[in-house]
Amino acid sequence: MAHVDETLAAYEGIAARYDELNARMDTSSLVARFVEAADRYGSGGRRLLDAGCGTGRSSVAFRKHGFEVTGYDLSPAMVAAARRRPGAEEIRFLVGRLQEPPPGLTGFDVVACVDVPMTYLTDTDQLRQALTAARDQLTEDGVLLFDLNTIGYYRRMFGVPTIADRGDRYVAWFAESPRIEADAVVITQFDLFERNGAGWERLSMRHVQRHHSERTVREVAERSGLRVVAAHGLVGTSARDPADEDEHDRILYVARRSDLTV
Repeated sequence: MAHVDETLAAYEGIAARYDELNARMDTSSLVARFVEAADRYGSGGRRLLDAGCGTGRSSVAFRKHGFEVTGYDLSPAMVAAARRRPGAEEIRFLVGRLQEPPPGLTGFDVVACVDVPMTYLTDTDQLRQALTAARDQLTEDGVLLFDLNTIGYYRRMFGVPTIADRGDRYVAWFAESPRIEADAVVITQFDLFERNGAGWERLSMRHVQRHHSERTVREVAERSGLRVVAAHGLVGTSARDPADEDEHDRILYVARRSDLTV
């Protein structure tokens, strides 16, 4: 099975319960970091494209910050959940891939990829295609914002098998790779066990991601007609500077079109 098909299968299978299983994720605080970056580096325009929007949690959060939002995602089931989300009535949701977005998405002041959807781009050519697509979606003075997991995060979270006890639910995960290397694919196995009467039900997923180092991101961005103008570290949803690949969980990148006239 191709990596993109595995990603689609994983999210199609979990879409109906995605929000429940990720209830601890503080999406509103994460979006606030993106909004701060948009306000600092952007043009002030309020047309925003939420690329890789999932079930629309980030899209609704951006809407609350006053943006006119359009969102799209790889998974039709996730998009269907987004359309049903309270507060999403004025948001248009579409189906498409980061490197092959729906047609006609242009003229955005901000393109945002929230909660690491670009980690599922498993080679630099896919990353280049996605960044090129984002460049084409921006206005001349628009800004692209996206976060990526650090190598330190991958090693801390997936370096050893882990089991989380949630009462009537257990979650187990581990990296299939014997070593987690920089700028390499990380394949993670997740198993969810839930009590069902006297027995247990199991849901298994494989997530195929890639670590993209800051050096790689900057080089690929240049080939895509973009210039990285800032990179901020995140620990949880708190900003940390300067960004550190070992100590921080994610890096929030800010990029603008390289043909921008200053």
